[in-house]
Amino acid sequence: MFRRYGFRRASVDAIASEASVAKPTLYAYFADKDALFRAVVEHEVDEILSAARRAASSRKPPVERIADVLSAKFTRAWELVHSSPHAAELLDSQNALGAAAIAKLDREFLALLIEAIEGAHAKHVPARDLARVLLRAAAGAAYDATSSAMHRKHVAELVSVIFTGSRALAKS
Repeated sequence: MFRRYGFRRASVDAIASEASVAKPTLYAYFADKDALFRAVVEHEVDEILSAARRAASSRKPPVERIADVLSAKFTRAWELVHSSPHAAELLDSQNALGAAAIAKLDREFLALLIEAIEGAHAKHVPARDLARVLLRAAAGAAYDATSSAMHRKHVAELVSVIFTGSRALAKS
């Protein structure tokens, strides 16, 4: 409902109707629309972290595995933004209402990414430094992406180039 109508236009009545529950039932779980929105953001954060953990524990080659970890966050964010004409409003609402959940995502995601890099990459570039470069690069993967598949491809290309470049630097 938030993606379909935006935060301001998604009423509690419409949300309750879409969920096939009475409005009082919805209020039994959520104090107000803000609390409901925070729960939606927290759910998305949990889904992203779960997908990133699954990707990090896969048996794929290191570059592929790390690209999948990054796509769990950045391609999903791209999908969410591009699935709604109200993305700008939702991002503004998310910044105000979902700040704690987003901070949790950023902290846990960085730790997960560093751990994945440490398990896959020689120590010639510190994992924390490489993780920060990969995060900045993945944030730019949306450039000219027109589909989720293209976005994932961009992330994979970035990881491959950055890993190849960091190995070349270590040899020089």
